[in-house]
Amino acid sequence: MQPSEDILKYLPLALILFDAQGRFLTANPAACQLFRLDCQTAHGKMHQLVLPDLNIANCSPAPEGKNHEGAGKPLGHFCEGRIVLTRKGQKLFCRSIYLPDEAAPPTRIVLLVEDMGDHRNLAGRVLEEERLMGVTEISNTMAHKLNQYLQVIMGYVSLITLEIDPDHAYTEYLNKILEQLENIRLTTHLLSNINHYAIIERPDGRRMFDLDQACCPPTDPACQASFERS
Repeated sequence: MQPSEDILKYLPLALILFDAQGRFLTANPAACQLFRLDCQTAHGKMHQLVLPDLNIANCSPAPEGKNHEGAGKPLGHFCEGRIVLTRKGQKLFCRSIYLPDEAAPPTRIVLLVEDMGDHRNLAGRVLEEERLMGVTEISNTMAHKLNQYLQVIMGYVSLITLEIDPDHAYTEYLNKILEQLENIRLTTHLLSNINHYAIIERPDGRRMFDLDQACCPPTDPACQASFERS
Protein backbone atom coordinates (compact mmCIF):
# COMPACT_ATOMS: atom_id res chain seq x y z
CA MET A 1 0.00 0.00 0.00
CA GLN A 2 1.41 3.43 -0.98
CA PRO A 3 1.82 6.21 1.63
CA SER A 4 -0.93 8.29 0.03
CA GLU A 5 -3.33 5.36 0.28
CA ASP A 6 -2.46 4.96 3.97
CA ILE A 7 -3.24 8.64 4.51
CA LEU A 8 -6.58 8.35 2.73
CA LYS A 9 -7.54 5.29 4.72
CA TYR A 10 -6.52 6.16 8.28
CA LEU A 11 -6.67 9.94 8.78
CA PRO A 12 -9.95 10.88 10.58
CA LEU A 13 -10.69 13.66 8.08
CA ALA A 14 -12.51 14.04 4.81
CA LEU A 15 -9.84 13.61 2.13
CA ILE A 16 -10.24 13.86 -1.64
CA LEU A 17 -7.41 12.97 -4.03
CA PHE A 18 -6.98 14.78 -7.38
CA ASP A 19 -4.35 14.59 -10.08
CA ALA A 20 -2.04 17.53 -10.80
CA GLN A 21 -4.61 19.02 -13.20
CA GLY A 22 -7.40 18.92 -10.59
CA ARG A 23 -9.24 15.83 -11.86
CA PHE A 24 -10.87 13.62 -9.22
CA LEU A 25 -9.13 10.32 -8.46
CA THR A 26 -10.62 8.95 -5.23
CA ALA A 27 -11.89 9.91 -1.75
CA ASN A 28 -12.15 8.34 1.68
CA PRO A 29 -15.54 7.38 3.23
CA ALA A 30 -15.65 10.55 5.36
CA ALA A 31 -15.41 12.73 2.25
CA CYS A 32 -17.98 10.62 0.38
CA GLN A 33 -20.40 11.07 3.27
CA LEU A 34 -19.73 14.81 3.73
CA PHE A 35 -20.12 15.69 0.04
CA ARG A 36 -22.36 12.73 -0.99
CA LEU A 37 -19.73 11.60 -3.48
CA ASP A 38 -19.90 8.55 -5.75
CA CYS A 39 -16.27 7.79 -6.56
CA GLN A 40 -17.05 5.86 -9.75
CA THR A 41 -19.28 8.62 -11.14
CA ALA A 42 -16.91 11.41 -10.09
CA HIS A 43 -13.72 9.76 -11.40
CA GLY A 44 -11.88 11.98 -13.90
CA LYS A 45 -14.10 15.03 -13.38
CA MET A 46 -12.63 18.45 -12.50
CA HIS A 47 -12.81 19.54 -8.87
CA GLN A 48 -15.31 22.34 -9.65
CA LEU A 49 -17.80 19.70 -10.87
CA VAL A 50 -17.05 17.22 -8.08
CA LEU A 51 -17.49 19.84 -5.31
CA PRO A 52 -20.18 22.23 -6.57
CA ASP A 53 -21.33 22.99 -3.00
CA LEU A 54 -18.06 24.76 -2.15
CA ASN A 55 -18.73 28.45 -2.54
CA ILE A 56 -15.19 29.52 -3.39
CA ALA A 57 -16.17 33.20 -3.42
CA ASN A 58 -16.78 33.03 0.33
CA CYS A 59 -13.32 31.74 1.23
CA SER A 60 -11.83 33.79 4.05
CA PRO A 61 -9.20 36.15 2.54
CA ALA A 62 -5.49 35.53 2.93
CA PRO A 63 -3.47 37.95 5.08
CA GLU A 64 -2.62 41.16 3.24
CA GLY A 65 0.66 41.10 1.39
CA LYS A 66 1.06 37.33 1.72
CA ASN A 67 1.65 35.39 -1.48
CA HIS A 68 -0.02 32.04 -2.13
CA GLU A 69 2.57 29.38 -2.83
CA GLY A 70 -0.18 27.48 -4.67
CA ALA A 71 -1.29 30.38 -6.86
CA GLY A 72 -2.11 29.23 -10.37
CA LYS A 73 -2.25 25.55 -9.37
CA PRO A 74 -5.35 23.35 -9.08
CA LEU A 75 -6.91 23.95 -5.63
CA GLY A 76 -4.04 26.36 -4.95
CA HIS A 77 -6.37 28.76 -3.13
CA PHE A 78 -6.56 26.14 -0.34
CA CYS A 79 -2.81 25.61 0.07
CA GLU A 80 -2.59 27.81 3.21
CA GLY A 81 -5.90 26.66 4.63
CA ARG A 82 -9.25 28.38 4.14
CA ILE A 83 -12.56 28.58 5.95
CA VAL A 84 -15.35 28.00 3.43
CA LEU A 85 -19.08 28.46 3.83
CA THR A 86 -20.92 26.08 1.51
CA ARG A 87 -24.17 26.82 -0.26
CA LYS A 88 -25.83 24.49 2.26
CA GLY A 89 -24.58 26.59 5.18
CA GLN A 90 -21.81 24.20 6.29
CA LYS A 91 -18.66 25.81 7.67
CA LEU A 92 -15.63 23.85 6.48
CA PHE A 93 -11.87 24.22 6.92
CA CYS A 94 -10.14 23.19 3.69
CA ARG A 95 -6.45 22.70 2.97
CA SER A 96 -4.73 21.30 -0.10
CA ILE A 97 -1.29 19.66 -0.17
CA TYR A 98 0.72 17.88 -2.86
CA LEU A 99 1.52 14.30 -1.99
CA PRO A 100 5.14 13.16 -2.01
CA ASP A 101 5.29 11.13 -5.22
CA GLU A 102 8.32 9.51 -6.77
CA ALA A 103 7.81 11.63 -9.86
CA ALA A 104 8.92 15.25 -9.95
CA PRO A 105 7.02 17.51 -10.02
CA PRO A 106 4.26 15.94 -7.83
CA THR A 107 1.42 14.38 -9.76
CA ARG A 108 -1.27 14.23 -7.06
CA ILE A 109 -2.87 16.72 -4.71
CA VAL A 110 -5.11 15.98 -1.73
CA LEU A 111 -7.83 18.23 -0.32
CA LEU A 112 -8.30 17.84 3.46
CA VAL A 113 -11.66 19.02 4.78
CA GLU A 114 -12.86 19.41 8.37
CA ASP A 115 -16.46 20.17 9.26
CA MET A 116 -16.20 22.98 11.83
CA GLY A 117 -19.64 22.08 13.16
CA ASP A 118 -18.50 18.57 14.10
CA HIS A 119 -16.78 18.54 17.52
CA ARG A 120 -15.09 15.22 16.69
CA ASN A 121 -12.79 17.03 14.24
CA LEU A 122 -9.92 19.28 15.27
CA ALA A 123 -11.45 22.36 13.64
CA GLY A 124 -14.79 21.54 15.26
CA ARG A 125 -13.14 21.25 18.68
CA VAL A 126 -11.37 24.58 18.17
CA LEU A 127 -14.68 26.24 17.30
CA GLU A 128 -16.29 24.57 20.32
CA GLU A 129 -13.54 25.94 22.57
CA GLU A 130 -14.05 29.43 21.14
CA ARG A 131 -17.78 29.21 21.81
CA LEU A 132 -17.19 27.96 25.34
CA MET A 133 -14.70 30.76 26.04
CA GLY A 134 -17.23 33.40 24.98
CA VAL A 135 -20.00 31.80 27.04
CA THR A 136 -17.88 31.51 30.19
CA GLU A 137 -16.66 35.12 29.96
CA ILE A 138 -20.24 36.39 29.76
CA SER A 139 -21.57 33.96 32.39
CA ASN A 140 -18.84 34.81 34.90
CA THR A 141 -19.56 38.51 34.49
CA MET A 142 -23.30 37.96 34.90
CA ALA A 143 -22.82 35.75 37.96
CA HIS A 144 -20.59 38.36 39.62
CA LYS A 145 -23.04 41.21 38.97
CA LEU A 146 -26.13 39.25 40.00
CA ASN A 147 -24.51 38.10 43.23
CA GLN A 148 -23.80 41.72 44.17
CA TYR A 149 -27.44 42.69 43.61
CA LEU A 150 -28.71 39.58 45.40
CA GLN A 151 -26.70 40.29 48.54
CA VAL A 152 -28.28 43.73 48.85
CA ILE A 153 -31.84 42.52 48.16
CA MET A 154 -31.59 39.48 50.46
CA GLY A 155 -30.13 41.69 53.21
CA TYR A 156 -33.03 44.14 53.13
CA VAL A 157 -35.66 41.38 52.88
CA SER A 158 -34.10 39.64 55.89
CA LEU A 159 -34.19 42.91 57.88
CA ILE A 160 -37.86 43.43 57.03
CA THR A 161 -38.63 39.84 58.10
CA LEU A 162 -37.05 40.50 61.50
CA GLU A 163 -39.05 43.70 61.97
CA ILE A 164 -42.56 42.27 61.48
CA ASP A 165 -44.57 39.77 63.48
CA PRO A 166 -44.08 36.13 62.28
CA ASP A 167 -47.88 35.80 62.03
CA HIS A 168 -48.22 38.86 59.83
CA ALA A 169 -49.72 38.18 56.37
CA TYR A 170 -46.65 39.73 54.71
CA THR A 171 -44.33 37.16 56.30
CA GLU A 172 -45.44 34.50 53.83
CA TYR A 173 -44.82 36.86 50.92
CA LEU A 174 -41.36 37.68 52.20
CA ASN A 175 -40.53 33.99 52.59
CA LYS A 176 -41.61 33.41 48.97
CA ILE A 177 -39.34 36.23 47.86
CA LEU A 178 -36.43 34.69 49.79
CA GLU A 179 -37.11 31.30 48.17
CA GLN A 180 -36.94 32.81 44.69
CA LEU A 181 -33.82 34.78 45.57
CA GLU A 182 -32.22 31.51 46.65
CA ASN A 183 -33.15 30.02 43.26
CA ILE A 184 -31.44 32.96 41.58
CA ARG A 185 -28.37 32.38 43.77
CA LEU A 186 -28.26 28.73 42.69
CA THR A 187 -28.52 29.82 39.05
CA THR A 188 -25.58 32.20 39.45
CA HIS A 189 -23.64 29.26 40.93
CA LEU A 190 -24.35 27.31 37.72
CA LEU A 191 -23.23 30.29 35.64
CA SER A 192 -19.87 30.15 37.41
CA ASN A 193 -19.42 26.41 36.81
CA ILE A 194 -19.97 25.94 33.07
CA ASN A 195 -17.52 23.31 31.81
CA HIS A 196 -18.70 22.60 28.25
CA TYR A 197 -20.93 23.92 25.47
CA ALA A 198 -24.45 22.47 25.34
CA ILE A 199 -27.50 23.46 23.32
CA ILE A 200 -31.17 22.53 23.62
CA GLU A 201 -33.73 23.00 20.85
CA ARG A 202 -37.16 24.30 21.84
CA PRO A 203 -40.35 22.97 20.20
CA ASP A 204 -40.67 26.27 18.32
CA GLY A 205 -37.26 25.66 16.69
CA ARG A 206 -35.27 28.16 18.75
CA ARG A 207 -31.87 27.04 20.06
CA MET A 208 -31.03 27.89 23.67
CA PHE A 209 -27.98 27.34 25.85
CA ASP A 210 -28.62 24.35 28.16
CA LEU A 211 -27.28 25.66 31.47
CA ASP A 212 -28.08 22.53 33.50
CA GLN A 213 -26.29 20.18 31.09
CA ALA A 214 -23.38 22.60 30.57
CA CYS A 215 -22.54 22.35 34.29
CA CYS A 216 -22.96 18.61 34.82
CA PRO A 217 -19.91 16.32 35.12
CA PRO A 218 -18.48 15.33 31.69
CA THR A 219 -18.77 11.65 32.69
CA ASP A 220 -22.53 11.94 33.25
CA PRO A 221 -24.30 9.99 30.42
CA ALA A 222 -27.03 12.63 30.18
CA CYS A 223 -24.38 15.32 29.97
CA GLN A 224 -22.54 13.46 27.21
CA ALA A 225 -25.78 13.02 25.26
CA SER A 226 -26.40 16.76 25.42
CA PHE A 227 -22.85 17.43 24.20
CA GLU A 228 -23.41 15.09 21.25
CA ARG A 229 -26.62 16.98 20.34
CA SER A 230 -24.84 20.32 20.41
